[in-house]
Amino acid sequence: MKKTILFLFVISMVSCQNKLQVDTIVINAKVYTVNSNFEEAEAFAIKDGKFVEVGNSKDIQKKYTSKEIIDAKGQTIVPGFIDAHCHFLALGFNSQQVDLVGTTSFNEIINKIIEYTKTHPSEYIRGRGWDQNDWEDKAFPDNKLLNKLFPETPIVLTRIDGHAILCNQAALDLGKVTIESKIDGGEVVAKGGELTGVLIDNAESLVMNFWPKSTKNDIVNALLKAQDICFNYGLTTVNDAGLDRSSIEIIDSLQQAGTLKMRVYAMASGSPENVDYYLKKGIVKTEKLDVRSFKFYADGALGSRGALLRAPYSDKPNHFGLLLTDLETFDSYAKRIANSEFQMNTHAIGDSANHAVLNIYKNVLEGKKDRRWKIEHAKLFRQKILSYFMTLFHLCNQPMQPVICIGQKTD
Repeated sequence: MKKTILFLFVISMVSCQNKLQVDTIVINAKVYTVNSNFEEAEAFAIKDGKFVEVGNSKDIQKKYTSKEIIDAKGQTIVPGFIDAHCHFLALGFNSQQVDLVGTTSFNEIINKIIEYTKTHPSEYIRGRGWDQNDWEDKAFPDNKLLNKLFPETPIVLTRIDGHAILCNQAALDLGKVTIESKIDGGEVVAKGGELTGVLIDNAESLVMNFWPKSTKNDIVNALLKAQDICFNYGLTTVNDAGLDRSSIEIIDSLQQAGTLKMRVYAMASGSPENVDYYLKKGIVKTEKLDVRSFKFYADGALGSRGALLRAPYSDKPNHFGLLLTDLETFDSYAKRIANSEFQMNTHAIGDSANHAVLNIYKNVLEGKKDRRWKIEHAKLFRQKILSYFMTLFHLCNQPMQPVICIGQKTD
């Protein structure tokens, strides 16, 4: 009897030694895979942060051993989500501002600002998320009430698309904005010969260039806050559409330290400084950071009437939108980037903007294969342009952005 027990013990020890050691085993789950057949499984083994094998609970436990075995008790497990177009750092900053998403009137915005200032006293106030299309009065707001209630405190309220801001007079004074102020690719909105406080697209810089700059600590806190928000929704990789070099380097340092676990595909903003630096440095690729593209803007957004259209806006006669980067400059950047390993990713929403971008892409990528240059949003197409786009698909593509998944085309 003793020999039998010893024999079984030896067999058990040999069996355990033959098992592969992993960090974690998850069993009894409903696992959705993303293999070619989108098969379901119930268990998997993880080592060094990667899936070693996916299968059924019996086979996984027979083949692997781990100090951590998690019984999912039938819960659903899916692969980590990837956001193909977002503003990760901006999300962190936005979460620390007045939340104006879903407001149904300008009076509601005023009430939210008043409540916010009770618990967040500040010399400067920012908010984001208003959309006049959700209000009974769908006209752009003005700053008269803001000026009355907050005559000394600069306030900037960003529209939900980020392509328009409403500033009170104190904020306009930072940039000395007047009725005569002009800027290419932007609009200073006036009504009845007076400033309304609304600045569209490039005109935002007239004030924001004078807004207090974020410190390194501000950026770190914003990144960690964004990570918490994204992890809560199951996002494990984000494509941040436009970052400056200093922010990218902070992301890298936090990832290297293990503080920022989010994987980031970072599009460097298409500024002269960023383009010069990264074209010289080359692609940056670590385990969690990928810098291989530049983000440019061709036009604005539909809701703020900045998307560049071939026909005028129905509610604004003789207005066709805004070209944010002149085509000569855009073409010059495109040629430089085409002669590197980097991608060019361009925000283009209106049909006119998309047509212009596609033409430049085609010309500078002649003879080059699988460059995968992107048009971010690509929201409005005429049928002819859509067909043209498809013929260039081996050179460029449109990423899926869930928040504006409204595929539209016009004849």
